[in-house]
Order: sequence, then structure tokens, then C-alpha cells
Amino acid sequence: MSDIKVNQNETKSESIAIVPTLNIISETCGTPDFKPVDSSACLLSEVNLLKPSDALTKTSSQSSLDSNIKYDENVDMMPLMPIDPNNGEIRMLAESVHKPSDEHWYTVALQVLFPFFMAGFGMVGAGVFLDKVTHWPLYVNIKAIFTLIPALLGLKGNLEMTLASRFSTQVNLGKIKDKPTILSAVLGNFALTQAQAIVVGFLASVGAILLKYFTEKMQNISNTGEIDLANSLVLIAGCMSTASFASLILAGLMMFIIILSKRININPDNVATPIAASLGDLVTLVILSYLCSFLFEIKSQLWIHSVVIVVFLILIPIFIYYSYNNEFVKDVLKNGWTPILLAMIISSTGGFIMGYAISYFDDIAAFQPVINGVGGNLVAIYASRLSTALHRTSEQGSVPFWAPKKWFQYLLHTFSGKANPESKTAVILAVMAVPGHLLFYFVITRVKIYNNTMNLATMTPSFIVFYTSVAILQVVLLLLICYWLVHLTWRKNMNPDNVCIPYLTAIGDLLGTAFLAVCFYALYFAGEERLKTS
Repeated sequence: MSDIKVNQNETKSESIAIVPTLNIISETCGTPDFKPVDSSACLLSEVNLLKPSDALTKTSSQSSLDSNIKYDENVDMMPLMPIDPNNGEIRMLAESVHKPSDEHWYTVALQVLFPFFMAGFGMVGAGVFLDKVTHWPLYVNIKAIFTLIPALLGLKGNLEMTLASRFSTQVNLGKIKDKPTILSAVLGNFALTQAQAIVVGFLASVGAILLKYFTEKMQNISNTGEIDLANSLVLIAGCMSTASFASLILAGLMMFIIILSKRININPDNVATPIAASLGDLVTLVILSYLCSFLFEIKSQLWIHSVVIVVFLILIPIFIYYSYNNEFVKDVLKNGWTPILLAMIISSTGGFIMGYAISYFDDIAAFQPVINGVGGNLVAIYASRLSTALHRTSEQGSVPFWAPKKWFQYLLHTFSGKANPESKTAVILAVMAVPGHLLFYFVITRVKIYNNTMNLATMTPSFIVFYTSVAILQVVLLLLICYWLVHLTWRKNMNPDNVCIPYLTAIGDLLGTAFLAVCFYALYFAGEERLKTS
């Protein structure tokens, strides 16, 4: 490094160090035997620190660098972190830390394809199951449960997908690699997700009860002016139990899949979140429906419901205490509550829309888990890969060299920016949504025909075009929001693995449910009266 001389144009801009690697050819090099550097070997043991005198000054054109150093087209100019003004030096990091993933687009597509369609069929199963159980006594007598459904299904995004993204990043970076670290990480994540699931289940159920009460009071539907205590306890106990059991099953499955994927050389970012989505909705709906139905049948014995609620409330501080003393989840415990609770509120808003729309259009129940699940599934993959790329190319709280500099560049770079290492991934995910939604729609209609519950109005070309259009629009909007939100949280010194996916899946629930309701209402007012529940 000392043999390479470059001009330094002093400006007021930030001083950074730029390390050229891979086949450097210098006109100013005084040593004729200068050999190419093998970037795969970390030859930084002897020269581990850069002084300000060795640093280049960052300018808009980088002309000071280009005028004196020539390099071939394979050179990889990697900006490192700003020089610490306190001690005047920075530590050079290995190139592997700063280089984004170089996976080919077809590798990403092949790895995502199978889990995505498997997840889609899981969502189809959830939609068909929900379409069936809406006529059960539980759903007929406790309408507030419809408000709960998006919030509980959203736990898959709030907890399990966040866990998958966080765990995948830690595994990819080599932080979880041997038995002691695996055991500590698994137990810590179990404790954390249980604490979060129980809290969210309790708050979501109480919120649904209050929302239903005040809505009916404003509409003068309820003349009693009181909350049904028995139904409320059924809902609270059932929701807390469902959240806990579903999270226990899915979290264990996620961590097992991620560890297994890494050992067989498959990127966990590509497979973990889709598999979480494949079982998440169906598992949660089955547990919710059967468990709450059982509690509804024995609601005359309210002491059972009260004991269940008290036991789960006692478990919350125990899980929190263990999580606080676990190095893998301590930071998430401190900083991860806000996105999860706000995501719950956003998802509950979508649930309120669903509860209102389903009273007019029964068929919404079959399509709601699919349109919400596909969008949340795809955007979770994108968020997980972007987060991994940021961890590899910069330090949290800094601006990576490939980040957009202007607000409008977020719109452009999401799908086509050369600087964005995951732009091809965004295109793949958006394109994949088209055949995915068409296939899932076909399966739903075939199942409904088999069960003699098919509404012919949902088989018209106008419905197919409208439904597919709003579904694709939801995916595109989520990918755009994701690219902006991941960079924003990174600059704000927050880990996107812990923050972004809850918001994105919740926004996906809200957009999906709202777009689906608009689809049904628009076609109904356009003259398709068969859509309305008779």
C-alpha cells in the first residue's frame, strides 16, 4: 500500500479509505515486480491499520483516484467505514465482509420457487379452511374473532418470519456454527417468541373486544351497553393459547430448517420465510378454530378460561428474564417490541375491514389468506436478503456505498438499479407473483366447486382480471416500501431483521384486505350482484 501514490484533493467532504483489490495495475508503482492480489485470501495480517495519511478524500467524481491508478474491469473498489477522528485510524476488514452476495438470478429463482409454491398451497388450504369455519357457532356468535384473524396470522410475519430473517443472517455471518451457540440461540429465540406471542395474543384479543363493542355502540346494534364476559374470556384465553402454541411449532421448525439449509449449502434467506408462510396460516387457523370452539363449548365453566389466562400472564416475565440473559436475543428484547405492537395494530385494522366486508361477501374468506400471505411471503424474502447484504457491506448506522442518494432513486433502484445487489431478486419475486396468484386462484375455485360452495360470480373474467391486478399491485407496492424501509432502519442504527418484516407483513395484510374488499365492492356496484351474500 505504501508504494501506491495517489493525489489527494482536500475537500470538506468525509474522509474515507478505499482499498483497491483484484489485479491492480499502477502507473505510479515504483516496484516493477508488483503482483496481483488474491482477494479471496485475507492478506491483512501485517497491514491492519490505515492512517489518515494513507486515506483518500471522497469527491463527487473520484477523479483523484482514477487519474493515478488504473485497474482492470474486475477491480472491486470497496469503501470502508469513515476514519475515526479520535484516534486517526480505521481497521481494514476482509473483503468477504464487504462484498454482497454474488448469487446468480437463476439460483435465487430456483431456490425460491419450490418453497414459494409450497407456501402458496398452505395459504390456499388456510383460505379454504377459513371459508368453511366461518359458519361454525364460534364465528357466528363471536364476531370479534374476524378482527383477530389478520393479527394472529400476522404473528407469522411479526415473529416467525422475523426470527427466520434474524436467524438466517446470524447463520450466514458465522455467528451460529457449533453446538453451544446453536443451543443458546435456539433456546433464546424460543423464550423471546413465546413472550412476544403471548403479549400480542392478549393485547390483540382485548383490542378486538373493545373495537367490536364501540363499533356496535356507535351503530346502535347493541342495546345492552355491556361486554359479554363469557365470550370475552373465550376469546382472550383462545387467542393467547393459539399464539403460544402456533409460535412454538413454527419457531422450532424455522430454526431447524435454517440450520439444515446452511449445512446443505442452500441460502436460508431463500427458503426459511416461504416455509414459515406455508404452514403458518393453516396451523394458526386450525389451532384458533378448534381450541376456541372447545372453549366456547365449555364457556359455562369460566374458571378454566381464567386459569389459562393467569398461567400465560405468569409465564411472560419468566420468558422475558431468560431472553434478557441470552446474548442472541437480548437486543431484540429491548428494541423489538415497538414494531411488533404497531404491526399488530395495523393488522387489526385490516381485520376490522375484513369483519365488515365478510358480512356482505362470504367469498372474501377464501381469498384473504392467499392475497395477504403471498405478499407477505415475497416481501419477507426481499427484506431478509437486503438485510444480509447490508450486514455484509457496511456497519449498522452507516450508509452503504450502494445505497440510493436521492428519495426518487428508491423507486428506480428497487427493480432496475445496478447499484442494488438485490434488484434482480425484486424482479424475480414480482414476476413470480403472477403465475402464483393465477395457480392459487385456480386451486381455490376447484376446491370450492368440489365442496359445492362455489359462487359463479368469482369465476367471471372481470373478477379474475380485477383480483389478479390488485394482488400484483400489492406485491409491487410492498417491494418498493421494503427497499426504502430497510435502508431507513439501517441508517437509523436499527437491525432490519428485527424491525422491517413486522411492519411489511402488517402493511401487506392491510393492503391485501383493503384491495380485496375494493375488488368485491367495485364489481358489486358495477352490476355483479351475485357476489353479495344471500
